[in-house]
Amino acid sequence: MWGSGKLFLWKQMPPRLASSGLVLVNWPEGVMFPGKEHSSRTMPKGISNLTHAECSKILAALNDTGENWLHLQSVSHHKGA
Repeated sequence: MWGSGKLFLWKQMPPRLASSGLVLVNWPEGVMFPGKEHSSRTMPKGISNLTHAECSKILAALNDTGENWLHLQSVSHHKGA
């Protein structure tokens, strides 16, 4: 089970996706990737480290109806390749 039922496990998302054979496609340019932290923050708090502009870019990418929409893609067929 990924989550605790309370919090979104932002910092653990990349390895969890990888272990499930999934990748994020079309992550918005200039947006901190899950698991990374802004160096200017003294007490990093995962997803709450995102700026308002970064959150807006993620929402726009999720709502994009064109070829640049943010989505998950299965790459499990590449395991062991």
